[in-house]
Amino acid sequence: MFRYVPVLVTTMLAVGSMNAAANPSTVRSSSFVSSSATAFAASTVAQDDIAAKVKAALKADADLGAQADAVTVTAAGNIVTIEGTVPSVQIRARVAEFVMKIDGVGKLVNKLKLAKK
Repeated sequence: MFRYVPVLVTTMLAVGSMNAAANPSTVRSSSFVSSSATAFAASTVAQDDIAAKVKAALKADADLGAQADAVTVTAAGNIVTIEGTVPSVQIRARVAEFVMKIDGVGKLVNKLKLAKK
C-alpha cells in the first residue's frame, strides 16, 4: 500500500489544482484534499521512520545484532510488527522487550516464530 502513496498524493494534488483553476469556488475543498493528502504522506514517512529506527537499533545492539537480519519490522502509526524466525524463546522475548523500549513504539505485535530443530 505504501508504495502507491506518492502516486496517490501527486494525483490528488494535480486534480485539486485543476479543479481550482477551472472553478474558483472549489478552492476551499481542494485545499482540504491537498492538506489531507499531505498529512497522509507525512504519517507514512513517520511510520517508515519508526520501522527503520527499530531495525537500526536491533542491528546496533551487541546481543541482538546477529538476529536483526532475520527480523522484519513494519509500523502503522505507533504500532510496530516484528516478524521472522529466531532460534529460541529467550531471543524472541529479548527482541520484543528491546523493541518496546524504543521511543515511538506504543504497541508491539510479535509474530516471531521459533526455528524448527
